[in-house]
Amino acid sequence: MSEYEEILGIKIPKNTKIKAVTNSSKKVTKDSIFFGFKGTKVHGSKYAKDAIKNGASLVIHDDPLFVKNNEKIIYSKDLKKNIIKFLDSFYSIDINSNNFFAFTGTNGKSSTAYICHQLLRNMDYESLYIGTLGIKHNDEKIQTKFSNKTTPDIFELYEILDSLNYGLDSISICLEVSSHSLDQNRLDGIQWLNSASILNIGEDHLDYHKDISSYRDSKFSIFKMNSPIKLVTDESNNFVKNYDYLKETKLTSISNKNNFSDVYYKITKANFKNCEFKIFLNNPPSGQEIYKNKKYKFKCTLFPEFNITNLVFAISSIGFDEFSDKHVNDLSFIKLPKGRTEVINNISKNIIIDYAHNSHSFEVLLCSIKKYFDNLILVFGFGGDRDKSKRSKMLKIALDNSSKIFLTSDNSRSEKFENIIKDAMKGNNQRDITIIEDRKEAIINANKFLDKNSCLLILGKGHEQTQEIDGKIYHFSDHEVIDEIYN
Repeated sequence: MSEYEEILGIKIPKNTKIKAVTNSSKKVTKDSIFFGFKGTKVHGSKYAKDAIKNGASLVIHDDPLFVKNNEKIIYSKDLKKNIIKFLDSFYSIDINSNNFFAFTGTNGKSSTAYICHQLLRNMDYESLYIGTLGIKHNDEKIQTKFSNKTTPDIFELYEILDSLNYGLDSISICLEVSSHSLDQNRLDGIQWLNSASILNIGEDHLDYHKDISSYRDSKFSIFKMNSPIKLVTDESNNFVKNYDYLKETKLTSISNKNNFSDVYYKITKANFKNCEFKIFLNNPPSGQEIYKNKKYKFKCTLFPEFNITNLVFAISSIGFDEFSDKHVNDLSFIKLPKGRTEVINNISKNIIIDYAHNSHSFEVLLCSIKKYFDNLILVFGFGGDRDKSKRSKMLKIALDNSSKIFLTSDNSRSEKFENIIKDAMKGNNQRDITIIEDRKEAIINANKFLDKNSCLLILGKGHEQTQEIDGKIYHFSDHEVIDEIYN
């Protein structure tokens, strides 16, 4: 019996070639194994025939109701339980030898995971960022070829590690964790997280989760995973009592409002280019108890203030071993990822590009930035085929915190642009709103209203370089439009 047969508890037909493994029928190649698991809508066994047609040498599934008289299609009762052992063996990788730093939240996942990656690199650790932006190994350029998901599934994670010519005992992995991935148990098999963080919980993805309670449940389920360090904001900490599985669990609360919080931070200086802050460890995270009651000073170039919250989460996730409580820790090397509160440099006007695309991120971003300018001019839209309830809320927040708004397209998908705008207008006053469907034209027109005391915020797409309209994908970049205007 081969090692694979022993792990999976099955008999593999003789002369079966195994060159690749996948759980996606779209990724099946010649002589690969296709694994069929229960999905959100259908069981993967439904795609067994397609997988064989596409060249799979074997289909292995755990659907007891699926019967197929074909020696290449095999049922394995304990497939879910044994898949990690199989993948470890196939790739010669011990997935659980790695150091996972996981971040979930309505907003800030990309920035915080990316900041965590930079902190680890500055400490000379081998590090891997995985998230919305793609993947970044150490100081290499970000790659986007593996997955279009915020959080890869376990199969994709092995593919990513394998692509690194994996030869290390372990690597630090800074991981964005979406509510979808938590709900779908994509990270099943990872036995240990170095740290798990809930950055915030607003209101998003209700087209998928149906209500805010289910959305919140998915976020809190990250704390079901084994992790010595569990970080949460004071606000989200109020929901802990709703979850029986957290009764005996230590959560570390982070706040800049409650100076009795476990980790309290205070911003002492903040402007467009520099920020200084202090962290007070009233009750440090697990494993950091020796630093109890210590105070740390930091300086950085992050803007605006909510990004300091992301930085504090990243620091607390890693721990304070390599920071000094005797002098100011200089973190000026930390940069935000492209399209995250990105101030466009070397132009004559104030322009910021950001990924904000829900009511919570709108409110936090606009309230943080408007105090620096006399006027805020906004360009944004609303995703089609997504949660419709957030559209009017986003527009209301925008109206309350800006002087002029240009509503435009932002991945309308299969919805008509005019219907999306109608949803947004419900209950809102149309003052100071200009509607221009063409996003490039909207940005060009909004730019004409800028003066030295104003700021143009282009929101919703951030780093993205495509628009999806009527089922077609078009190349589009907010950055390229600004480049055309000023260069």
